[in-house]
Amino acid sequence: MEQEWSFRYGSEVRILTLPAGPLCDTLLPRSLPPLDNPAAAVLAALAHPIGSPPLREIVQPSEKVAILVNDITRLVNSDIFLPVLLDEINAGGVPDRDIFVVFALGLHRPQSPQEQRCIVGEEVARRVALYDHESRDQTNLVRLGRTRRGNDVWVNRRVYEADRIVMTGEIIYHQIAGYSGGRKSLVPGVAGAETVTFNHQLILDPNCRPGLLEGNPSHEDLLEACKFVEPDFVLNVVPSPSGHWVRVVAGHYDLAHRTGCETVDQMCRIELQQPYDLVMASAGGFPLDIDLRQAHKGMENAAHAVRSGGVLVYFAECRDGTGSAAIEKMVEKFSSASDMENELRRGFVVGAHKAFWLARLGERIKVLLISKLPDALVEKCHLHPTPDPQNAVASELARLGPQARIAYVPHAGITLPVIGAKAGQAA
Repeated sequence: MEQEWSFRYGSEVRILTLPAGPLCDTLLPRSLPPLDNPAAAVLAALAHPIGSPPLREIVQPSEKVAILVNDITRLVNSDIFLPVLLDEINAGGVPDRDIFVVFALGLHRPQSPQEQRCIVGEEVARRVALYDHESRDQTNLVRLGRTRRGNDVWVNRRVYEADRIVMTGEIIYHQIAGYSGGRKSLVPGVAGAETVTFNHQLILDPNCRPGLLEGNPSHEDLLEACKFVEPDFVLNVVPSPSGHWVRVVAGHYDLAHRTGCETVDQMCRIELQQPYDLVMASAGGFPLDIDLRQAHKGMENAAHAVRSGGVLVYFAECRDGTGSAAIEKMVEKFSSASDMENELRRGFVVGAHKAFWLARLGERIKVLLISKLPDALVEKCHLHPTPDPQNAVASELARLGPQARIAYVPHAGITLPVIGAKAGQAA
């Protein structure tokens, strides 16, 4: 009797069909009902905000309103909530001509006009002005102060000078800051490169990890930076593995965000008694595997379920390559995780930290990567290029033997396995 597993891979689905072997556990997010009417859920969240007056009571006629929106690498469906959000701001007396969207790119690449329209939808693209944030254009940044950890906070001038700032986005686990969403739309979303780089260098602290807010230096630094601006409102969605929303939260940028994080934990946090010998996983398809920089997040999540010396089989298309030239430079220059860490301590470079994480992971477990990346590059990242995953997995199963513990993680990009005592409270 054969066993069959499916893996999202870019816009495709890859199938592994293997002879019957050891039992395989499936690590799936808990099933929360998708919202039947997402637009209505947005309206309800706007009408009953958490820790804040309704948005229509916050905005005033003649004010300029900035809306921060995630870029093409995020799974949000902003085109669903943005028309509702614009109508809500209109109801407060602010016309479309006084509203604009800024895409929270952080240090990500610029987007094409077509990508911008794809994110917001044609209706919104016709109604309001759209701008990409440029983190390295110092003339369009303003310095607001310094956090207790020493981070100089620079943010987008156009955003800062708006009368009202509305943040939007999705809440899922984040490798450094604990969770995406909330404060991250502002910093790093529309922050200067210097500010983003400083915060990212905090990754060398072990408390910078997914599913943790309290005591997480990255989160606390971001929240403090956000307080220099005090954004007026947040609208965040919690997506299921299929991309359907299971919750919409709105209101105060910290309180509403924390409420959404609780829903993420209810759905995506999976506590395990012991790790597995072999885990087969997918980042979750496009855009979660658009490049190695993004796909790495699911790789780290799935690796939490793998014992030291075990095997991770990981499907991630990476159609846009690594997503960071700094990754490629780092793996060309250094061959061990310890050397990369030392280099980051000497001078931190965003993107290069991903090379360090990949090397650290590849030194702890064996990662069989199914992707479109060049084999030589994959090997320099301490991973194993795997053009024939079916034979490769069959070989690993034969080597591990019939007593091997095996797991299947089809949505690694948003699933967080935690082992025993490592399962701390997130917020």
